[in-house]
Amino acid sequence: MRTQAHIVDSRSVKAVIAQLPHHWVVRELTERDYGIDLMVEIFTQGSQDAKGKDTFEATGSVFHIQVKGTEKSLNPVHEGTINYCINKKSLSYVERFSIPFFLFRVSVADPQTIYFLWIQRYIKDVMDRETPMWREDKEDSITIRIPPENILSDGINKIEKIAFSPKYLEELAEFSEIYGDIGSRINAIRAGEHDVNEDIVTDLINRARRARRLNVLLNKNYCCINVQSVDALIEYISGLNTSEGRSIEIPEEFNFEMLAESMNGMDSVENFFLENHGQTAY
Repeated sequence: MRTQAHIVDSRSVKAVIAQLPHHWVVRELTERDYGIDLMVEIFTQGSQDAKGKDTFEATGSVFHIQVKGTEKSLNPVHEGTINYCINKKSLSYVERFSIPFFLFRVSVADPQTIYFLWIQRYIKDVMDRETPMWREDKEDSITIRIPPENILSDGINKIEKIAFSPKYLEELAEFSEIYGDIGSRINAIRAGEHDVNEDIVTDLINRARRARRLNVLLNKNYCCINVQSVDALIEYISGLNTSEGRSIEIPEEFNFEMLAESMNGMDSVENFFLENHGQTAY
């Protein structure tokens, strides 16, 4: 038997799909009892085909969506947020995932205004700070507060950035290792405590070229380090064979070091940046 609740759920899922970019791959999941309605794979614009049409390339970044629909209008409460009472078992399930997991709240009365929340980050930034014992409390459900600015039609870039977060962390760990090695060896060379010859310079350049391939990190960081920054570093390394080259400061050295060390306190730095722009990470 198909109930009105089933119809609302189906309409809500369709409303979400209609607002996601058409070049993203959206997969509906049939076993929704586990709380995953959609799995989305992000594609970004690439080059053009032989006919001049745009092509889109896979990024490897994916995220899950749990869609919660209602026939009622979604209105902010007196705190200004869109509130939803969610089962704690659902939150415990979501916490097990390393890829981003979103809640999408939909009113079929106004399907154009869809609200979203990155659940894992909300748990960490809000619930674990405000109600740290929520997992042990006897209540079966808890109210979560969705920021009113988290509207799907305006938030595609935010969702995309969040979806890249696992890859960002992976690349940040690799960059920290690479630049930790490069930076310490360059400082030793400049201090006259490390040999320098063509082979060593070549090895350092190859290490820096590996960092240049960390596309997500170089495009999504808050430390102003990009591909051009790494190119300038490679050019600098090329001149280390000369005493004149060793006397020059590493270009953007402070920013490189800040990025390499940003694994510690990364969430705090991100929250500070976003709060200054009236936004939240979740």
